[in-house]
Amino acid sequence: MKTILSHCAIFLLACVSTFGQIPAISQVKTDSIHLTTGISFTLHSKALGEDRNVMIGLPDGYEKSTKKYPVFYLLDGQWSFSFTKQTIDWVSRTRYGFMPEMILVSLNTGGDNRTRDLTPTQDRNNKTGGGADKLYQFIQEELIPFVDKNYRTYNYRVLGGTSFGGVFVMNAFHRDPQFFNGYISLSPSMWWDNNILLDRTKDQLIKNPTIHNRLYLSIANEGKGMGVDSLASILEKYAPNELKWKYDKLPEEVHETVSYKGYWDGLKFMFSDWQYPLVDFGTKEHLLSSNDSVTYGNVMHKTIKLTDDVLKSRSGLYVDSYGRTLALFKADNTLQLFSNRLPMLTLFPETQNTFFLNKAQIQKELYLRGFDIQFEFPKDDSLVVTANGKIDFTAKKVKCPPLVKLSGAILDKYVGTYSPPPQGNTFHIIKEGDLLKITDDPNSTYLYPIGENRFFAMVREAGYELEFVIGELNQVTKMKVIMNGNMVFESNKLN
Repeated sequence: MKTILSHCAIFLLACVSTFGQIPAISQVKTDSIHLTTGISFTLHSKALGEDRNVMIGLPDGYEKSTKKYPVFYLLDGQWSFSFTKQTIDWVSRTRYGFMPEMILVSLNTGGDNRTRDLTPTQDRNNKTGGGADKLYQFIQEELIPFVDKNYRTYNYRVLGGTSFGGVFVMNAFHRDPQFFNGYISLSPSMWWDNNILLDRTKDQLIKNPTIHNRLYLSIANEGKGMGVDSLASILEKYAPNELKWKYDKLPEEVHETVSYKGYWDGLKFMFSDWQYPLVDFGTKEHLLSSNDSVTYGNVMHKTIKLTDDVLKSRSGLYVDSYGRTLALFKADNTLQLFSNRLPMLTLFPETQNTFFLNKAQIQKELYLRGFDIQFEFPKDDSLVVTANGKIDFTAKKVKCPPLVKLSGAILDKYVGTYSPPPQGNTFHIIKEGDLLKITDDPNSTYLYPIGENRFFAMVREAGYELEFVIGELNQVTKMKVIMNGNMVFESNKLN
């Protein structure tokens, strides 16, 4: 026993000796942590007759890039700028694919004038507020032009705010529900001035049944007194089909914390089916030389009849100057365009070498206004895409077998889960529209049919052929992946 106690005493003394060597913070060399999320500056407003503080955060790699970025305009930057910038940076990571990288532009709307600046009317009881329209004028006529002039902005804008900022957002939606491409309103104080914005929103929805936009609402554990439940009821009853909206109740949040989760979920909803922009997104370089001639048609397009041979010569796979794969299929007297994260688009022939998109597709599928988009084939292996008469991007044809169209019944046979390759993930084959897509979470790419059981895929600018093996019972048993005529690996169908 004495031996055990003596060993314990020695151990304790050793521990005391060790702990006694822990240095004090004053003995450790420290360096400051500098978290740079953006810049801040003062902009004088003629509309307001005063200076306003503006904060701007750019995506990582902005300086080395030439592409354009959507813009998120945010109220109450004095509280929300830093964490919203970090939210955007995380959610826009390419590997997740939730949303594109964005420019964040935020206004400081705190202080003694917050009520004045963010509320739409003067409260009848305390005679405060009523300056939201002037601040909106400043954003629309001064701030946005300033940002567009000094930064590479893409024609897609979102407006967001919380509490009184949320009321400001709903007032902006009431004034012009399609000026911004999306609205995020978190715990908006819809009770302001006897619920005046509830009535105005209802009138706006009734008068404009063709609103094509997005609206995200959320509320913390604040109860019905905020008026957001009533706003959701109005939307439930009167929102047009083209207005995509969502209402999240966050009972575990309080008024002061709703912004953290609200902007995270709201931005993901804004871009839940975001399509990689076809045009107006900037590019590093063109794949064609300046000697290649390009002509521009009139904006008043007329469709002509083309022979099957001409349409077939235009169909195939192209890799553009963004690195995207574009697949063109002959469909009657048109070409159908498929590409990852793009909606299916129909190209109408205007000449043998020139095709165009109609205005309905440009507005409803690409969310662009005032654009004329044309596709020209100056050579058999080249494609030039213009927006409003200017070259936006170019593409070169990929050498691969001719593409074919397969029926949905044939495509359904290949849908399922496939065993992983060596040091890889399980594959999933899914059907998306008229094509198959192969995924190994989080990556995915389209499979372009070149035969009834053969497909072509582009992965990191390399071409692969996939061949599905049919067993005795006319069921798919495995998938072979081939490159340059050599089999890379086989994958068994699991279900």
